[in-house]
Amino acid sequence: MIHPSSAASRAMQRPGGNANIFANVLATRAEHSAAFAVSFSSGAMPKSSASSGANQSEALPVQVKTHRLLVVDDDAGFRESLCFLLKRKGYPAPLACAGGRESIKLLMEMPFDLVLLDLLLPDVSGLEVLGMLRQASLDVAVVVISGDSTIESAIGALRLGVDDYVRKPYVSEMLLHTIENVLRRRELEKSQRQLAAELERSERKYHFLVDASPDLIFMLDEQFNFSFVSKRVASQSGCGVDDLLRKPFLSIVHEEDLERTRYTLERVSQGACSTELRLIRRDETVCGHFEVSLIPVDSFPTNSFKGNGRRCGIYGVARDISVQKLNNDRLAFLAFHDALTGLPNRALYCDRLGLAIVQAKRNRMKVASMFVDLDRFKLANDTFGHQKGDELLKEAAGRLQNSLRETDTLARIGGDEFTILLPGLRTREDAACVADKLVSDMAKPFALAGIEVFLTASVGIAMYPDDGEDIETLLRHADLAMYHVKSRGKNGAGFFSSTMGEHTSRRLLFENEIRRGLESREFELHYQCQVDSITQKTVGLEALSRWQHPSKGLLSAGSFVPMVEEIGLMPALTYWVLQTACQDMQRWRDQGLDMPRMSVNISPCVLEQDDFHDRLLGILHEHSIPHEHIEIEITENVLVGDRQKVTDRLLRLSRERIRIAIDDFGTQYSSLGYLRYLPVNTLKIDQSFVREIERVDDTSPIIRAIVAIAAGLDLDVVAEGVETEVQAGFLRKLGCRKMQGFLYGQPLSVEKTEALLVPL
Repeated sequence: MIHPSSAASRAMQRPGGNANIFANVLATRAEHSAAFAVSFSSGAMPKSSASSGANQSEALPVQVKTHRLLVVDDDAGFRESLCFLLKRKGYPAPLACAGGRESIKLLMEMPFDLVLLDLLLPDVSGLEVLGMLRQASLDVAVVVISGDSTIESAIGALRLGVDDYVRKPYVSEMLLHTIENVLRRRELEKSQRQLAAELERSERKYHFLVDASPDLIFMLDEQFNFSFVSKRVASQSGCGVDDLLRKPFLSIVHEEDLERTRYTLERVSQGACSTELRLIRRDETVCGHFEVSLIPVDSFPTNSFKGNGRRCGIYGVARDISVQKLNNDRLAFLAFHDALTGLPNRALYCDRLGLAIVQAKRNRMKVASMFVDLDRFKLANDTFGHQKGDELLKEAAGRLQNSLRETDTLARIGGDEFTILLPGLRTREDAACVADKLVSDMAKPFALAGIEVFLTASVGIAMYPDDGEDIETLLRHADLAMYHVKSRGKNGAGFFSSTMGEHTSRRLLFENEIRRGLESREFELHYQCQVDSITQKTVGLEALSRWQHPSKGLLSAGSFVPMVEEIGLMPALTYWVLQTACQDMQRWRDQGLDMPRMSVNISPCVLEQDDFHDRLLGILHEHSIPHEHIEIEITENVLVGDRQKVTDRLLRLSRERIRIAIDDFGTQYSSLGYLRYLPVNTLKIDQSFVREIERVDDTSPIIRAIVAIAAGLDLDVVAEGVETEVQAGFLRKLGCRKMQGFLYGQPLSVEKTEALLVPL
């Protein structure tokens, strides 16, 4: 078989045009190969200038073969007899030619399995043909059949890679045996090459899969040293593949996991096992947390088992579970801790409280369970937004923690509510001292968004065993004590007493009565006039909610609105006020009465609702109320929260010609910088400022400032709570004409208000 060592482009240069023939036929060989294969598969013989030298109508061969053969000999009789012999043996009809040039052309144009070549040819010698085949890298077997008896020719042919050498005259059986051996050897070599190629592809695929795997794949020998590592193992450890080979596996294991890992490796001989461990890099840093699966393998089949019964090899796969581990740790932490502050949650607090009770019972000590509520946190949260509110909560939690001992437990159970566990106390006074310190520390100002914010704390205390002997009882009684502190004015601490249960029962009863009152239409609207103090004409009405309680009589808004807001019923109450006020305005208009502008208070929680704009316009449209006859009153602290969101909503209302007033202006966080950008129409002076007016020549700088701001921004100004002529005269002198208060009338029922309205 010819195994050339150079490309066909390096064809021999010989006189007579041999090189040119070689180059030309080489260029056309590829396009003829496919046609040749088709012709052989169909049994047809390609056309050739050479004579086949055999009659194709001879008897059928004994055994059908598929090899493609070429006979090259200048003796026509020899060619015919050899082709006849091959056909009788079962080979397809061979092609035959008489000269070297024609044989080269045929070999370049189509593939052959075997060439039967004579060395003595008339144009190009057989040795030259062999040289050309070698340079052209043709995969074809060659058997020389020649009458040249010189040893030099035989040696030359063998050097050029012939598969066998047969001298003329030949013995038929020996020649056929030689041909079969060469073809069989060719098939074996072809199969071996295919197997080698398949093995190489499989190995490349294996290496690709191993190296592309996100897992770390390795093998260990009997000494637990690396015998194979994937590239990912090397990259994770910061070493090269060669650096890791024969290196102990334990050398890349974290020192705290060494003993567990060594024990696991020793157990692999008994079967597959797994463990979790941390791997380290070359610089001793941790590269991750891994779950390692180890499987015993027979690395050395001739000596697979040693005296201790352990197998020689270990196949290992390490999967990085660092993220999963962090997530699990995070979930485990969140199961017993608050996500915002990192403090223990209710579950962990109860667990520690239960343990403290057991220890206190054994040591005859006392335990204090405290319930802490931040009194003014909701106001700050509404004013500055939830993000700043969260920051304030964390600062408050830190301040509470700094007031406690290391053995105490501070927990957040939700919102602005905390619980505190004080174990190992001897007297109630010990708990009182801690509570007083907490209240004092919380009263100090917090810095939030460049503004000093003041919070106060209400602390309820329940003692074991005096106020309860189990967890739930102590928690409930501490909560009751805290609410009792709130009812007395907040900003303080108090112990639980048995009478507090009655107060809680009354509070729950009042809450239920409010819910039932809204359902039973026990609420009604009263209206208070806003008067031009010079013309004495009513220029507006403010709608005020009242509750006709079945047993307590008529209750003002201040006695129930805080509870309504706390239990989440403020939206329902607000929309009822809007609906009722518009119904009354529609009736007055149908009666031909002068319909003044109506002011309605809107809570921040209602203004923040996404559908407030549409619901308000729907109510106005339902009762045919001109939009400019409605003025919504908002508190000043709404403007300091989510400024962009509030601005957008107020602008939408303003574009609908709905007026906007700021109620209690100046009593809360300053919003003067926002007034020029907001669509505000009216500023209302809070009655607390008006009450300070005692003389006609009173300075009242705050009122003067508010009136000046309103004048500078071209806003209306209304003074609330005007009760005396002195107050009215002073306000008129400053330029405030519109007033509201008992001097001009108390809030009246709808019937009495209707009697005050004048016809158009």
